[in-house]
Amino acid sequence: MGDSAALQQAKAIAAALEQLADQLRPEVIRAARLDDDGRRDLDRIEYALGTIGKALILTDYSIDEEKDIDKLKAFRESQKGMG
Repeated sequence: MGDSAALQQAKAIAAALEQLADQLRPEVIRAARLDDDGRRDLDRIEYALGTIGKALILTDYSIDEEKDIDKLKAFRESQKGMG
């Protein structure tokens, strides 16, 4: 992926996350906690946010893209039993 395409993808992801953050209001979270499927969905959201945060941190400290991907995959694997 070229730098221009990657920048456009980052812009689209940021916009989507901002829109989703606006939708995740307290009443939505409270309602989800009352339902088994809803709790699983909240776990999925938490996992996704954790993965995003970890990816941002990992790529700040390394310039080796392959190593970044390996670290991120290892993190995701370590989190599978926690959800």
